[in-house]
Amino acid sequence: MSEAQFAMPPGAASVEARNTAAVVVTFNPDEPVFRRLLQATLRQVGTVVVVDNGSARIDVAAMCNSEDAGAGRIRYVPLGANLGIAAAQNRGIEAAKAAGAEYVLLLDHDSVPADDMVTMLRQADRQLRDAGVEVGAVGAVAHDRRTGTTSKVVRMVRGRVQRLATLTSEPYVEADFLIASGTMIAISVLERYGMMNEGYFIDHVDTEWCLRVKARGMRLFAIPRARLEHALGDHVVRVWLGRWREVPVHSPARDYYMFRNTVRMLLTTPMSLAWRITHVFRLSQFAVFFGLGMSPRLKRIRLMTRGIIDGVKGRGGALVDARPGRGSNR
Repeated sequence: MSEAQFAMPPGAASVEARNTAAVVVTFNPDEPVFRRLLQATLRQVGTVVVVDNGSARIDVAAMCNSEDAGAGRIRYVPLGANLGIAAAQNRGIEAAKAAGAEYVLLLDHDSVPADDMVTMLRQADRQLRDAGVEVGAVGAVAHDRRTGTTSKVVRMVRGRVQRLATLTSEPYVEADFLIASGTMIAISVLERYGMMNEGYFIDHVDTEWCLRVKARGMRLFAIPRARLEHALGDHVVRVWLGRWREVPVHSPARDYYMFRNTVRMLLTTPMSLAWRITHVFRLSQFAVFFGLGMSPRLKRIRLMTRGIIDGVKGRGGALVDARPGRGSNR
C-alpha cells in the first residue's frame, strides 16, 4: 500500500470525528497538561469521555466543566475510587458506545495528541480495512516530552524481538502490541473480542488485550505519522541492560502488578514460545534492576515475590495494602 493511497477525501475528517470518542482516564492529573489534552482532543473527536479513578488532589470535574470549547461534548464519569486502568477504560468505552461512537481512542491523562493524530489514525484504519486487512487496532507513535525519545515498534520476528524505529514517510508498521494511550479501536472489534481484563487492574492490560486479539487473527499497526506527546512512569532512568534503555520508574506497588500480571498472562494468555521466554527474561531484568538498584529495595523485592505468588494463584484486582501512588494509571 503506497503512501499516496492515504489521501483523505474532502469532508471525511469531520464525519470521522463525529463518530470517534476519546476515553481519557484520570488519576490526579497535572492540570496544565490535562487542559492541553482536552483542548487538543476536542478539536479532533466528537465526544471526550473523562473517567476519573478517584482523584483526590485535583477537581477533575471542575476542569472538564470549565473547558468552554467542549460544552456538551465532555462526558464526566466519576468512579469515586481507584478501580484500576482496565475498569476505567471499560466504563469509558461503555459511555462512548452509548454516545453512538463507532471508534474509541484511549488516552492517559498525561498524553497530548498532535493536531492531526486522529485523522492519521482513522485514515490508516480505513485504508487497511479497504485493503482487506483484519485490523484489531491502530496506534500513535509516542514522543516522551521529558527525554525527547520517540518510542519504537515492538515485533517478534523468527523468535527475536525487533524494536523498529519509525519514519513519518511510512504509512504504517505492523506491531505485536500497542501501548494503550494513543490506540484507536473500533467498537465492533471490542464487541467481538472483548474489552479490557479488569482483573489486571494496571500493567499489561494493553499487552494482554493485544495478545488476545492477535491470537484470533487480528492485526495491530503503529501509524508513524500519528504522533502523541506522552510521559511514561514517574520518572525515567537510562541504564545498560544488554543495550542502553530508558526505564520508566514507578512506585514499589507497581512492581507487584508487573510481576503478578506477567505471571497471569504467561499462564492464561495465548502467545508464542518466543514471547513467553521474552517475558520471563524481562521479569528477571526487572528483578535485578528494581530489586537491587532502586530503593526501597526490600519492599520492592517483597512485592515482586508476592506478585509472583498471586499470579500463580490467579488473583486479580487491587493490591490491598499498597495502592499505587501518583501516576498509577500510566
